[in-house]
Amino acid sequence: MTAYPFRNIFAAALMAALAALPGGVQAKSDPGKKACVQEARKLCPAEMKAMSRKRVEACMITKIEQTSPICHAAMLRIKTERGVVDKR
Repeated sequence: MTAYPFRNIFAAALMAALAALPGGVQAKSDPGKKACVQEARKLCPAEMKAMSRKRVEACMITKIEQTSPICHAAMLRIKTERGVVDKR
């Protein structure tokens, strides 16, 4: 176990990042949310590091046009569920 001292820390950080996204760890069962996890890491790295679901959602909704079609659909569902108002 001493050969991999950061393994548990990495696993905990990954679970926290998944939990920070809408639907939490359920991202495994929803392809849209799973796609959004990867895209959130790229589009909203600071928010992912902060592990704040609200910040990740807000960032992803702001950058919704940069997301893949499957993540875009998932973000639209979340936007509707949360009642987020578009400020454009």
